[in-house]
Amino acid sequence: MLTTQETEPRLYGPVEAWTSARIEMDPEHARELAALRVVRVEVDEPPGSWSVHPDSRVGVLSGDGWELRVDPRLRIPKLMFLLAYSKNPSGWRDTIARFGREDDLLSAVADGFSWHAARALEQGVLRGYMNVDERRPSLRGRIRFGDQLAQLPGMALPLEVTYDDFTADIMENRMLLTAAESLLRFRRIPTRARNRLLRTRVTLDEVSRIAAPGSTRAPAVTRLNARYASALALAELILRRRSTTAHAGEIKSTAFLFDLNEVFESFLTAALTETLRERGGEVRAQLRAWLDEGEGLEVKPDITWWRNGKCAAIVDAKYKSVSKGGSIPNADAYQMLAYCITFDVPRGFLVYAKDEFEHARSYVVRRHGYVVHVRVVDVETEPDVVLEQVADIAAAMAEE
Repeated sequence: MLTTQETEPRLYGPVEAWTSARIEMDPEHARELAALRVVRVEVDEPPGSWSVHPDSRVGVLSGDGWELRVDPRLRIPKLMFLLAYSKNPSGWRDTIARFGREDDLLSAVADGFSWHAARALEQGVLRGYMNVDERRPSLRGRIRFGDQLAQLPGMALPLEVTYDDFTADIMENRMLLTAAESLLRFRRIPTRARNRLLRTRVTLDEVSRIAAPGSTRAPAVTRLNARYASALALAELILRRRSTTAHAGEIKSTAFLFDLNEVFESFLTAALTETLRERGGEVRAQLRAWLDEGEGLEVKPDITWWRNGKCAAIVDAKYKSVSKGGSIPNADAYQMLAYCITFDVPRGFLVYAKDEFEHARSYVVRRHGYVVHVRVVDVETEPDVVLEQVADIAAAMAEE
């Protein structure tokens, strides 16, 4: 069973995504941090001053007696909306208001998950039938005669049997327990969330843990497990974004991370899929194609929208701000032009997470007529406004 650490870790930072910082750090802790390969760590002034360079990933990094938090640039409640949208589109705007008090990512996720897990379990632990194959001294279910003859030839007992067991040890409960214990590894989460997580662990004491949670997928939501839906959505996010790296003997460093580039792209894909549904066609994510005839130059736009067997629009998500001058990086425009050429689409949409210039604009490519549209989904505004901005983009994509 996982337990919390006995002593308070040494706290470094926090640092902000995409922003370098100078930190006074124990050399051994700096070595462990560098070994995680999440942030770049360089010597600033030996032996105790280090330069830490984060990228788009945010969350908590921790090791043997230390912890470093990488904070996002956008406000946490809005990030929670983006994180959960693709998993559970309905109801998350209320959740944002409920958990808007938290000031860092781990606290917000822990508070949100613990609340949903507690609500799921307050009606009792979900149970289901599982097929069990085991060796028993008495008959239960039916005998597996092939295994009996192969494993125990000529012996009457024990018996190789198979039966259906009505148990709490099902994937839904295993995910809630494993996610709760993953969060309990970290000390700096709200007291109320920790108490709810501890109650979840006690309630699910007859349930087994998931040994390799990194590839866990939540079961499909049905009438039977519907009350678990929100908790499972967050549990999957927690389990798939938690990793442990072992090095230097028994030392273990852990990471709880979200890549904001992936978060924004995932959100935009899900939101556009939902918004474009009434307009027909199909949204495809990360579709591979080649720019050249010899298939040596691969392109993979974030989002393509198809109607009548033909690509009708291309969207590339950019989790960054457009500068105050209103210009976009040339590389972004060149990338979109390559997509338009490859898929034979006259126009593409570059969608940024923030735009200080605050108005939509377009660039027409000379002599060829391709149009690169610049749009924004301001992730720091209210969720209803964010979805309205996505709807505007969908409408522009659907224009003939």
